[in-house]
Amino acid sequence: MHPSPETRPPFARWHRRLRGLVPGVAAALLCALSSATVAAPASPATVPPGRTPAEMPAEAATGVATAEVADLEIANRHIVTLRAGFFGATPAERARAVEERISAVVEKGGPMVVTTRAIEGGVAVLVDGDLVFRVLGTDVDAEVGETPTEVSERAAGNLQRALDEMREARDSRAIISAVVASLLATAVLAGLLWLLVRGYRWAARRIAALAERRAARFEQSLGRQATLQLGLGKLAVAPIRLLAVLVGFLLAYEWLGVVLKQFPYTRPWGETLLANLLHALGEFVLKALEAVPGLLFVLIIFFIARFFVRILRTIFAGVEQGRVHVPWVDETTARPTGRLVSAGIWLLALVAAYPYIPGSDSQAFKGIGVFVGLMLSIGSSGVVNQVVSGLMLMYTRSFRPGEFVKVGDTEGIVRSIGFLTTQIETLRRENVTIPNAVIVSNVTRNFSRFKDEGGVKVTTAITIGYDTPWRQVHAMLAQAAGRTDGILRDPPPRILQTALLDYAVEYTVVVSIAEPATRLIVLDALHAHVQDVFNEHGVQIMSPRYEADPVQPKVVPPDAWFKSPARPGGG
Repeated sequence: MHPSPETRPPFARWHRRLRGLVPGVAAALLCALSSATVAAPASPATVPPGRTPAEMPAEAATGVATAEVADLEIANRHIVTLRAGFFGATPAERARAVEERISAVVEKGGPMVVTTRAIEGGVAVLVDGDLVFRVLGTDVDAEVGETPTEVSERAAGNLQRALDEMREARDSRAIISAVVASLLATAVLAGLLWLLVRGYRWAARRIAALAERRAARFEQSLGRQATLQLGLGKLAVAPIRLLAVLVGFLLAYEWLGVVLKQFPYTRPWGETLLANLLHALGEFVLKALEAVPGLLFVLIIFFIARFFVRILRTIFAGVEQGRVHVPWVDETTARPTGRLVSAGIWLLALVAAYPYIPGSDSQAFKGIGVFVGLMLSIGSSGVVNQVVSGLMLMYTRSFRPGEFVKVGDTEGIVRSIGFLTTQIETLRRENVTIPNAVIVSNVTRNFSRFKDEGGVKVTTAITIGYDTPWRQVHAMLAQAAGRTDGILRDPPPRILQTALLDYAVEYTVVVSIAEPATRLIVLDALHAHVQDVFNEHGVQIMSPRYEADPVQPKVVPPDAWFKSPARPGGG
């Protein structure tokens, strides 16, 4: 029997009252603790001393979403991605704590069976019944529809596989088997590469022989030497060589994947090699397909520009040949003008097509463009100077190809006028290349410009003493000019007294020749005839620099004109 309330002792009544107050006090304390936890979830004081977040009770597994993520990897195998902070620990700190706990579990040994258990706020992953980590609700990627259950099951499977591989790595028999399999794979690779090399050599010989036989059909037009210089055999073998290199690379790549799969530590790498290659090829194909519309637009711009360039080339070629007449272009400026216009068209086409070129918006492409622009700006100052000088020569028409000119000490026929240099062929058959800037900065004499207007004027000078009548000198010089071939009779030669010097008179002979290229030849013949005529008339040719006249005149008598080794009729 139980005593009635009236018969109970006083301390029993107080005990009953205190026992009734305990639930209320406990509820108040829990509310206070909950408020403190919500106000400061990352406070270190919420984690009891000596314990890690992984060891906290399941009721506290709420987690805080962070912008930081950390991948948990065990034995090179991805287990799970952690996204939530937990009791002040970042995802990276959580991953390190889990790695340490799994290392302790592996050291302890046992069956190492991975299981999962639902807890408040997520799913716990256990090994042999011991908690190793939690998958919280804030660890999943809700945007892709993940749930804690799915992520935890996938993480448990990855962890079980990693633990099995760690156990396998400690098995010497498994390692020996892996080494034997790797050696076998290496032998197979060596054999396949040997067959590949033999097959490539056989195919290369056959293709090269076929190309040479085809090239022999053009022997009559190109000649044997020209056919061999074309290297048609090597050109035909190039695709086969490229194919053999690609096949060898694929074989070596597959061998590497097989060898890596044999060892537990490198097995994850081997499993991803082929996937990575296929992914890269897939990305390349997708990028190529995405670039097709842009490439088509670039081709359209290219063909339009090419069409207009061909039309302009035909027009300017007609101007150069005299078949087409354009008011502002003549035969000499047709070619450079056509090149300038064509360059402008291609430049506009490049500017229009640039945004559609694949990769034009990439940082690498922009960097290359900046580098090329910098190099051009640094090194093109001299080139621009030469180009501007060449344009000045072309459009001022100082001289034209085929004209006989003298630039500085260089005298000859102009062969070509380029944007950078001008080529002159001298009378000694020397091809002299002169930068255009040098020509612009020097005096240029053009002997051919007025050859159709009375011929090219050629002069030579001689000094005769005052004791010889100037009329006699005029007559002798005219006689010598009349004997010289290559001198035009109309207009007739002119003899001028160009200077009255201290001891002699300077006479200048002005003659006209038809071709300026024969100027030196005509002068040579004229000088010879002047000496003959003056010797015939007993007039000495000398610039008097004396104190008294010589006893005998300084002339060559006719009977001494052909002294050895001279021969009659010779020059």
